[in-house]
Amino acid sequence: MNHRGLRKLLLLFAVGGMFTNVGAIPFTKLANSKAADGEPMGFYARPMLGVLMSQIDGDQASGYNKLGFQVGMSTGYRWDGKGINALEMQMAMAERGSRRAFNAETMVNEFHIRCRQIELQLNAIRPLSVGGWGSVDLIAGLRAFRVLEVKETQGYNPGIANDFRKNGLMIHLGVGKTVDAHWHMRIGLDYSVNSLVKGGTQSIFYPTGVYHNGMGATVFYKWGG
Repeated sequence: MNHRGLRKLLLLFAVGGMFTNVGAIPFTKLANSKAADGEPMGFYARPMLGVLMSQIDGDQASGYNKLGFQVGMSTGYRWDGKGINALEMQMAMAERGSRRAFNAETMVNEFHIRCRQIELQLNAIRPLSVGGWGSVDLIAGLRAFRVLEVKETQGYNPGIANDFRKNGLMIHLGVGKTVDAHWHMRIGLDYSVNSLVKGGTQSIFYPTGVYHNGMGATVFYKWGG
């Protein structure tokens, strides 16, 4: 499957996951202190810290060789109900990009593209019971981002910042698990909805477009207990 087909498939899953079986959210009186999956009901806020492994599809390199990060805050509301039982918003500073090492056999040049950006994500969360693992969270979301800086730190591309758009949108799919009273962990995948460069697929330098493609692991700290 090419990157366009993958992007459309992920978008279908994300939108379907966010808007199927949401139902009415009871913002008034809570019937119980905890939802059926054992998570506290009501509003919550959690700091988050994650490691990202990313690449940029369309840059003539492969492999999740760019190590990045995300740090921010997650807030949400959880209620007791079947299907989706929480909506969540995240705001984070992140670094993504792409990296390729020099190949002495083929004389392919090295580069290190660093994209620093502010990311705002809206998630729908659905718990799922998985045997001995207990309850896990299935997460589908859309992540908007604003690029703060794009630079090449190993190769030579002085005009790269002018090639990239300032705003973009990604799809997010993930799985989460509460470890104990204070810690929640997630793994996830992100993929761009639109090309990162101006002109999209019409650009003569990036004829196929370029797209964020990443995976990551994130920990959340739960206040209280």
